[in-house]
Amino acid sequence: MTANSEPVKTGVVLTGMPGSGKSTVGRLLSEQSGLPFLDTDALIEAGESKRLAEIIAEHSPEGFRAIEATYIQSIQSAGSVISTGGSVCYSSEAMHHLAGLGTIVWLDVKPDILEQRFVDAFDRGVLIEPGSSLADLYDSRYPLYEQYAQLKIEASPLTAEEVVSLIRQQLAL
Repeated sequence: MTANSEPVKTGVVLTGMPGSGKSTVGRLLSEQSGLPFLDTDALIEAGESKRLAEIIAEHSPEGFRAIEATYIQSIQSAGSVISTGGSVCYSSEAMHHLAGLGTIVWLDVKPDILEQRFVDAFDRGVLIEPGSSLADLYDSRYPLYEQYAQLKIEASPLTAEEVVSLIRQQLAL
């Protein structure tokens, strides 16, 4: 677990791979901290009136990323717990916007654990190229998560409750 010298902000922005626990941790953190909760995947699905898998199927990966970035940049919920989609890291504009809304917390979960957590990546709406593995996706996103994270939690061996406890300790929530 590392933190840089950024000032602590009220909001918390959870990033990480699909299956890293962002939504589960986000809901628990919201309940325990009293901060409102926002799931960006749910925001996109509601706005587009489609499941993520359907949106991804209708657009190129770049097209989906553009849609996602537009929704992210429309969020004005500073002081909230925000759970992001795993592919938001590809948009520097979206990530800089999120950094203005709260501390970016990266839930780092290793690929072997992710593989155990779910096998339905395409059905869930994970932006993964056909023929690619979760390990490939992890390797391509790792430097981006690392670049934007203000706090990194090694979440592989931890329960959601333990992750929430660490975030609350590190950010004094």
